[in-house]
Amino acid sequence: MTLSISQYEALAQQIETMLVDLEGTTEHIGDEETRHRLVEGASKLAIRLEDPRETLRRTSFSHLQLPLAIVGVETKLFSILAAEDRPFHITELTDATGVDKSLLERLLRYYQATGMIAQVDDESFRATNVTRSLSDSDHADSLRWIMYWHVANCLSSAIHTDLPPFEWLAANPWAWQLAQVHMKAHRKGRPTFFDALDFEKRFAQDATSSTVLLVDIGGGTGSQTRTFRQRFPDLPGRVIVQDRPEVIANVKDDLEKANIEAEVYDMFKPQPIKGARVYYLRNIFQAWTDATGKDILLNAKAGLTDQSIIMIDEMVLPKRGARVQGAQHDMEVMAAVAGIERTKDQWEQLLNSAGLKMHEVVNYDEHFEDSVIIAGLN
Repeated sequence: MTLSISQYEALAQQIETMLVDLEGTTEHIGDEETRHRLVEGASKLAIRLEDPRETLRRTSFSHLQLPLAIVGVETKLFSILAAEDRPFHITELTDATGVDKSLLERLLRYYQATGMIAQVDDESFRATNVTRSLSDSDHADSLRWIMYWHVANCLSSAIHTDLPPFEWLAANPWAWQLAQVHMKAHRKGRPTFFDALDFEKRFAQDATSSTVLLVDIGGGTGSQTRTFRQRFPDLPGRVIVQDRPEVIANVKDDLEKANIEAEVYDMFKPQPIKGARVYYLRNIFQAWTDATGKDILLNAKAGLTDQSIIMIDEMVLPKRGARVQGAQHDMEVMAAVAGIERTKDQWEQLLNSAGLKMHEVVNYDEHFEDSVIIAGLN
C-alpha cells in the first residue's frame, strides 16, 4: 500500500504529538508487547525512510554514542539531571559537574540531539527516560565494562605520530586521498549554497574576463568551483582554487580543463590575490580553534577590497534543538582534531576578533545545519 503525501503529513503530525505525550512517562501505553512493537516499528520506520547520505552519517558516527554516554556517566551529569524532576540551568550543571562551560554546552547539544536528555530552553535541560536509565548505577557500570572490554580502543589503534593531523595527511597521500573522498561522499546529493543565493546577481555585477569572481581557499579537488562553472557557464571572470602543493599537483590539469585556475597557497600567509569578489572557505574553520581561525581570517582579509566579501560555508548550530547530524559532527571534529562546530554567536565573535563584520547567515540545508556566512570589512 502506498500512502499519499497528505497521509504521510498526517502520520508525521501524529508522531510529533505522541512524542510530546510521552515526554514524561511510557507507563500509560498499556502493556509491554505493545511498547515493544512501537519501539521496533519506529526504529525500522526511521531506517526505511533514510536517504543514502543519512544512512552514511548514521553508520559513520554511531561509534560516538558509547564513549560520550560514558562521559555523561563519569561527570555525573546524568545522575544530577535525574535526581530532580525539574529543568537545570547550564550554570548549575557547570558547577555541579566541574566541566568547562564551553565543553559542557557541546556535550549537552549532542545529548539533546540523540535523545539522552531534553532541552527546555536555550540554557536549561532536564532528564528523560534515557537519562534516568543511564544514571542507574548498574547500567552505568555496564557501559564502562563494554568500553574497556574491547581491546582495540582509540589508544591502541591510533596512529603513532607527533605530526599535527593535516601534516600527517600531507605526508601520507593515500590517507589524504581517502579524506578527500570521505568529505566528498558526505556532501553527495546535498544542496549547495548556490541553491539559496543568486551568486550572479549579488556578486558578479559588471564582471569582465579579468574579474576574479571566486577564490576557493583550501578548495581541495575543486568540487564547488566545478559546480560554479556548470551553473554559470557563460559568466565572465576568473575562478581559482587554492590549496597545498600536493593537492594542486593532483588536480591542476583537470581543473584547467574546466576553466578553473589552480594555485598553491598557504592559508597561514597573507592572501596574494587582491580584490576578488568572493573569498570562499568551506569546512575549514571546523578543524581549528578560535585563535587559529582568527589567523586564517586575518590572512584572507589581506585580499579584501570594498567590493569583496568572505563567504564561510559551514554548520551554524542553533543554541536550542540542534539536530543530531550537527551535534555528532561537533563531537567528531573535537575528538579528531580538537575542532569545533559553532553557533551563530560564536561565528560572530570569531569574525569580530579579526576585524570583520557578519553581514548575513543563509541556511541552505536545515537538516545538516549547513549555512553560508557572509562577512566583510567593518
